[in-house]
Amino acid sequence: MRIRRLPDHLVNKIAAGEVVERPASAAKELVENALDAAATLISVDLRDGGAALVRVTDDGVGMTADELPLALERHATSKLPSDADLDAIATLGFRGEALAAIAAVSRFTISSRTRDAAEGLRLVGEGGVIAQRLAVPAERGTSVEVRDLFFNTPARLKFLKSPATELGATLRAITQLALAQPAVQFRVAHNGRAALTAPAAKDLRERAGAVWGWPIAQRLLRVDRTEHGLHVHGVAGPPDLTRGGRDDIVIVVNGRPVRDPALLQAALAAYRPLLARDRFPLVVVAIDMPAADVDANVHPTKAWVRFRHPRLVQEMLLAALRDALRTPDVVPTMSAAGGATWTATGPSAATDASALPADQHALFAETPAAYMPGRFGRVLGQVQDTFIVATTDDEVFFLDQHVVHERVLFERLESDLAVGAPPSQALLFPETVDLPPAARALLERWRPTLERLGFAFDSRPDGALVVSAVPALLKGDEPRRLLEAAVDELGGPKAEAPAMERALAFVACRGAIKANTPLAREEMERLVTDLGRTRTPYFCPHGRPILSRVSMHDIRRELKRTW
Repeated sequence: MRIRRLPDHLVNKIAAGEVVERPASAAKELVENALDAAATLISVDLRDGGAALVRVTDDGVGMTADELPLALERHATSKLPSDADLDAIATLGFRGEALAAIAAVSRFTISSRTRDAAEGLRLVGEGGVIAQRLAVPAERGTSVEVRDLFFNTPARLKFLKSPATELGATLRAITQLALAQPAVQFRVAHNGRAALTAPAAKDLRERAGAVWGWPIAQRLLRVDRTEHGLHVHGVAGPPDLTRGGRDDIVIVVNGRPVRDPALLQAALAAYRPLLARDRFPLVVVAIDMPAADVDANVHPTKAWVRFRHPRLVQEMLLAALRDALRTPDVVPTMSAAGGATWTATGPSAATDASALPADQHALFAETPAAYMPGRFGRVLGQVQDTFIVATTDDEVFFLDQHVVHERVLFERLESDLAVGAPPSQALLFPETVDLPPAARALLERWRPTLERLGFAFDSRPDGALVVSAVPALLKGDEPRRLLEAAVDELGGPKAEAPAMERALAFVACRGAIKANTPLAREEMERLVTDLGRTRTPYFCPHGRPILSRVSMHDIRRELKRTW
């Protein structure tokens, strides 16, 4: 086999494999080009998660009729005038690969006009080849329309996920750029519906309010530290404001959102003594430093960077976040509250169901059941307000009261679904909940399943959700925390589990009695009896073991009791 030079169209396809991994990559690269063009308004239109259409329109400086065709060539860029500029990169893009790579694996239309031009130029083509060139009236700026991404690379196309998953990835990428550039207005629409609206903001807190919601933005702590030529500034959530994933930890270096494992670990180290192991903070931190001290020319996606003094940058980030977490604002304001009660799902006085209106679910009524020893024997008591101890003639059982109740509620909800919908509780005052765009997209994906379980929520034109009902089991939960928990749980791993089963497990877990809750003997006996009637009494819906057992034979042998 002889060595030969690869044709340009094949080279572009190979390069596209590095630069354009999925629709989110294309959207990110096009938005970065718009930011480099000094745009003040960037609009992104998506269809089918971006696989069918990604259109990015900006009001930047635009390109002349001579420059536009050249922009589709590999390694053609206006952002790197000389070799020396490679040592101090001040723009988001600089390699001149992205636009050529995107055009090589899509059907594209690009229109652009500069401020001084009387008309613009439109290029239409596919697979990197320009098929049509037209002079057209156009607004100042550039519009890039990418259709049928990977239409000519079926191997890459078959690895795309569902539209909802691709949309979530795209929104996360654009949200990070929006947080990194608060002075620029962003608008994102999916299938004609607004997915992200972020007006130009005067500061990062205001931009965080547009992305995460104003109640969250008001609680964010100010981060600001300048030392050794580095300026670390931004906002960070208090320890009680957390997520179940790392998507809301955004680290920006000289205006560029980056993925740096060492910086991520430094951010988590600042919170480590304050957070549970599976919870993560909300952080947006910008690190400003001399351009010569950071190298963005590491990977074609430009998401990874190298630092001249990496240890200094990590220590500065850690110190800045620790300073913020030591301020008085980190302590939440506590309100007076009465003693905890366990109502329909736990310890509370039972209410006579016959006294309730016929159309009202008996929220505090107890399902009739006989009290008698079951397969786990009789209850002896409670240990550490968390474990129920029961015994038969042959064994002693230690049962985790939370997972016991979780299993009981899970199977009760399954039975309710088999004959209709589980009881739902309408809120007296519907509550408005602001969530990040990716979280809203996930909830829309799960909406039919959640509505079957008793949730009711509607989308407002500004993207916020209005919650009007929740499952009766969860009536004591604040709707805002409930939906945030749903996003964390349903957006996590275990994708192989059926949708309804995962949603049922979530509702059962939230409704179950918690650890460190004292129970009366009657309540413990009821829980243990109900567990004995379940189909799967040894594991909770998430797979955790429910109980531990000790054989009486082993106890007698250990204590040498032979009679």
